[in-house]
Amino acid sequence: MIISGNRITLKRVTEADLDFVCRVESDKELWRYNSSVETDHEQLRKTFEDRMRGDFAYDFVMRLGDPAGVAIGLVYIWNYIKERSSWELGYCVLPEYQQQGFCTEALKLLLHFGFTDLKAHKIVAMCNEHNAPSYQVMEKVGMVREGVFREEYLCSGQWVNQLFYCMLESEYGK
Repeated sequence: MIISGNRITLKRVTEADLDFVCRVESDKELWRYNSSVETDHEQLRKTFEDRMRGDFAYDFVMRLGDPAGVAIGLVYIWNYIKERSSWELGYCVLPEYQQQGFCTEALKLLLHFGFTDLKAHKIVAMCNEHNAPSYQVMEKVGMVREGVFREEYLCSGQWVNQLFYCMLESEYGK
């Protein structure tokens, strides 16, 4: 599956992408705002192989230009609460490609995919309150901050708040 944008292409993760996926997913610096990072590449491979076989998660490699372009990050959309038609977004862009609008473009493509192809009623995303680039991207694409989960998880030995964002199907495209 391929989703094309203006400057990037989202290509669904395949077996051939798993080395890149494992490298990105296990990079503690890229995920410094998360409570934990899986570093076992075999476990990561198994997780993503399971996700590739199911219909509960869609994982994409973000590439510059066409589907054969340079891999610059990962974006995901997975079933958050199935019976409510609610999906969750996740994303990560390699440092040398950050602050250039690629993540914003990728999230717009995922929102379109979620509401159009997956028939989502609601799409959510969350981030550590200290991760300003993450919540700024969510706001840029029109997601609304719905709440703050106070001291939601332990990150680097400190309890941190998690910000909860959402977009409803009725808000999409307005």
